[in-house]
Amino acid sequence: MDQLMKTLRPYWHDPTQIFIHTTLSPITGRPDYTSLKRLEKENKDNARRVFSSRGDEGHLRLCYTLKDYNARANIAGNIWIDPVNPGPRPNIPIDATEAQVCLAVVNHHYEFHLYHSTENALLKKAMEAVEEVYYKALEDPDLGYYQIKYIDFIQHLRETYGELDDDDLSNNIKRMNAPWTPTQPIQQLFNQIKNAQAFARDHDIISEKTAVRSAMTNLENSGAFPRDMKEWRLKPEADHTWNNFKIHFTAANKERLRTITTKEAGFHDQANKANQPQKDNPYIVRDSNGKEIMAYCFSHGLQWDLTHTSMTCRNRHKDHNEEATVSNMCGGLNRIKRQPGEVAIFKYQPSTTNRRTNGKENCIKQR
Repeated sequence: MDQLMKTLRPYWHDPTQIFIHTTLSPITGRPDYTSLKRLEKENKDNARRVFSSRGDEGHLRLCYTLKDYNARANIAGNIWIDPVNPGPRPNIPIDATEAQVCLAVVNHHYEFHLYHSTENALLKKAMEAVEEVYYKALEDPDLGYYQIKYIDFIQHLRETYGELDDDDLSNNIKRMNAPWTPTQPIQQLFNQIKNAQAFARDHDIISEKTAVRSAMTNLENSGAFPRDMKEWRLKPEADHTWNNFKIHFTAANKERLRTITTKEAGFHDQANKANQPQKDNPYIVRDSNGKEIMAYCFSHGLQWDLTHTSMTCRNRHKDHNEEATVSNMCGGLNRIKRQPGEVAIFKYQPSTTNRRTNGKENCIKQR
């Protein structure tokens, strides 16, 4: 039985196997408010992931004093009670099966040992992230850090290095109001305000109205949402919440990006067409910029209707040749038709000896 208990004792469980932050963000040099908040946040995430039958937040209680944890609003009615040492052996009925014995042993030790192994793991991760010189004062000359709890470690760092001064709070406001540009995701603006609120939460609270005003000023300065700004201002004051603001301008930004994408697609399509090599149409005359200006017809010469060529002519000379082009007229009419409304000054007098021959006989042989 002793060997069985040794094999099944649950404190073998290593909670770090399910930690999401297996290595905390290292703090190089003197800790400050921001770096300590990040360390606490990462370890809170780790603690929540270790299951506990005492609530839905895993072992998050280890990141608070018992009094502070039970005072949190979201655990009202579900008071945490720390597990106590259950003693060396469980009460096992004389006629218990081996499976029942195993289950009794596991249940007897499980919560107590998991609680303490999780606390030790959180403390170890935090100590690895901070240079020892900054918590050396906690060391006992005989026992080292054996008696230190994780929350004691965190409170020591907070009180010694985590205080904020007026400059810290002023710089936080500057970060919150940092200019947003339309080339950035709008979530970046929302995040910088969220981070500023979290930074100042325990010292100089940034209200919801202040957050909305900051975001409004930023978006207004960007010039990207004139119509949506007006729509927002027309909403009832009661609707001017931070959550509603994010919903309103997330939708507005989505539509703005859709419009930009559509316009860019049209622009690129036009640009691609403009950059495509122009097909050589032997019936068409182009100007120096490549623009089509006249078309040639065997029976009618050069004229301004670009759809009228030797190939498409509907009023043909009896010797009409569809192959006649600008560069190879095949004996067709060599004349430039005036533009509609143009007044004639020179009057053509045809020669009595001029006669038109069969067009096909006069085509230049193409190599």
